[in-house]
Amino acid sequence: MTKRLENHKSAQCHVIIDGCNIHFISYVTRVISIIMNPETGERMVECTGTYSQTTRKQIGWFLKEYASDLCYYDMKAIAGLGFKAI
Repeated sequence: MTKRLENHKSAQCHVIIDGCNIHFISYVTRVISIIMNPETGERMVECTGTYSQTTRKQIGWFLKEYASDLCYYDMKAIAGLGFKAI
């Protein structure tokens, strides 16, 4: 299922929800993926990069809506490192 961000429907980004997995796409680039193990509750997060100032704003909007316990600085710390348990 593809969704727009609730408070930013005209932004050039969207979210793809695939079962327990959430993928944040800015323009055409997958920026963040959150993979949840439904049996253990373990969450793995990947951030492919923080890119432009616009993408950094979009990351904040996405996290506020889908992972409010995480912040931009968490994403900056793991950017480009592959999936990390958070």
